[in-house]
Formats: sequence, C-alpha cells, structure tokens
Amino acid sequence: MVEQSKKAIRQKRQARRAARAAQAAAEALQDTPVEEGKREGGFLMPSGTTADDIADQDRALRAAFPMWEEDEAEDEVVSSAEPVPEPAVEVAPALKPAPLLLTPAEAAPAVENIAAVSHDDIKEEAVDDWPFLGPMPVQRGALSRNLIITASRRNSVHAAFDVLRTRLVQALSENGWKRVGITSPTRDCGKTFVSVNLAVALSRYDNCRTVLMDMDMRNPSVAKTLALRDVGSIGDYLRGQVATRDQFFKFDRNDLKIGDNLAVAMNEQVESFAGELLQQPETRERLQQMEEELHPDVVLFDLPPALANDDVIAFKSQFDGVLVVIDGTRTSAAQVREVMRRLGKDTPLLGVVLNKAEDATGEEYRY
Repeated sequence: MVEQSKKAIRQKRQARRAARAAQAAAEALQDTPVEEGKREGGFLMPSGTTADDIADQDRALRAAFPMWEEDEAEDEVVSSAEPVPEPAVEVAPALKPAPLLLTPAEAAPAVENIAAVSHDDIKEEAVDDWPFLGPMPVQRGALSRNLIITASRRNSVHAAFDVLRTRLVQALSENGWKRVGITSPTRDCGKTFVSVNLAVALSRYDNCRTVLMDMDMRNPSVAKTLALRDVGSIGDYLRGQVATRDQFFKFDRNDLKIGDNLAVAMNEQVESFAGELLQQPETRERLQQMEEELHPDVVLFDLPPALANDDVIAFKSQFDGVLVVIDGTRTSAAQVREVMRRLGKDTPLLGVVLNKAEDATGEEYRY
C-alpha cells in the first residue's frame, strides 16, 4: 500500500513536470517569428486543426507520395490468428545478438579527397549514387527492443509518427526546405528514437528520398539502435576521406516494407573536436556534395543534446529548421527555454516532440 502511494506521488510529480515543460515549449513556439501568411504557433503545431483536417492532409500527401498500405503490411508481418503483444516500455536486460557488419557498395570509386572534386564537374556528370548504395540488414529483434515502432506498425503509437511525418513534409514543402535538425535539451530524451522512427515512417513515401545522418559525433547512437557495426566514420566522411557510396546504406529487402528510398549514414568513431569539425567550410561543402550525389527530398540530422556542448550552435547554419525532443519525466521548463535561447530566433522551430509523457495514473505511455 505504501509502495503504491509512493508510486502515485512520483507519477503526479512527473505529470506536473511534463506539463510545465510542454507549456514552456508552447510559449517558445508562440515566440518563434512567423512570416506573413504562415500559421502561428510553430510550423508543425495545428491552429484550429480538426481530426478530419489532419486526415484530409494525410490523404493529400499519400496521393503526392504513394506509400504502402498499412493493412497490406500487417497481413504479411503477422498472422491475424495470433494476438500481437504491445512492446514493453521497460525491457529487462537480455542477451543481445552480436551486431552485424556492413559491407560498402561494390565498385565504389577510389577517391583520395572527395571534398576537392569540383561541384561543376559533378553537375555536368549528373551524378546519382542512390542506386549504388550498399544494403544493410533489417534487425527485427533490435528494432523491437529499441522501440522502433514505425517498422512493424503493431503499436498504435506509430500513428503519432505518421502525423509528424505528414506535417513535417508539408512544412518543408511550403517553405522550400529539406534539412531538419533533431535535438534535445539533455541526453536520454529520445532524440535518436524520434529520428529513426521518423526516418522509417518517411521511407514509406515512395517518391520521397530521405537521408538520416548520425551527427552526434560525441555519442553516436543510430548504429547501436539498428544493431550494426563497422559502419564507418562520419568525421572522416565530412573531411572528404570517404566516398558517399561507402558511408550511406539502404535497408535490404524486407517484409516490413521499409522503403529503399531511405539512406542512413551512421558513425562509430567518437570525435573529440566535433564542434570545430561541424563549423568547418569542408563540412558545408561535403553536405552540399552529398545532396548533389543522392538528391534527397528530406535530410534528417540526429544532433547532440543542445545543452551538452556547442555542437548544435556550430552546426545550426546547416539545417533549415529544428525539432526539439523533450522528456516528459525529466526535462524542465527552464531547460526548454535555454535551448530556444541558444538556437536563436533566426532558427525556425519546426516543433517540439513530448516523449515519455506519463499521466498521473501511470496507465498511459505517450509519444
């Protein structure tokens, strides 16, 4: 009885903390400069939007970007005769299979310094390296353990990422943007969780190429989430020492119908001077060259926590807008306001994702 009472008090405190953080995020969104003709309250925040409006928006985007039907995917993934358990929020430690090694695409060009290649030469050759990117296996067990719920789509929470995907594509299209930074105030708020889930959701738009890059070079996590190793070094890639074909990988054929129009650049090499590297002109040129080689429609950067160091500030000129992920059980309103202050009013705030928000009864776990 005493334990239940303590748990209820703890849950109420978490709920109040989440409410304060959400309020601070809402205030920050309202303070974001809005161009004439744009809706207030943030680019992804609805203003008088009903459920029918969201459904109409999603149908319109599905027409523009054809995607796999959810029911069709479910039929191939799981038999309707067997109940499908919901993924647990807290998973007891278990033995994990050894991560798989990746093999870069064959016949990748041997280039000593890619950054030295002229952009004019690239344009003249009409380079498109996308079809030649190497495959990476789909680790179903790892995706389930790491709560990549948009992969199997068994958990109803995946619908939240579908809505986020829809509004994000709309915001980018309306403003002529493509690069999105994803960060958080502190570590363990779930920014990589959001980045990978959003990337997988975007992969189901057949006519939309999506790139996900692990730019948290102090604590790279995307490869760990996908249970892969020998994935290369983002730092070496930005320095022009690695070819795009050797750094980016696409998911291999799979019955989860994760699209092959998602390319992921992972990292296994920690960079002690990540902030300096992110601010180098070579980094800007390398990202521009990547876009000329892969022609992506959406680029997602999984960035470091904004309050941990100066990496996000150093890199902010390289993305068009930012998504901020906050932990409903830990993030304070003061931390949210400090993130917004550091990013500055010149950085468009696309939205705030409230992760791990638990209500006072502890019966619901929301994203």
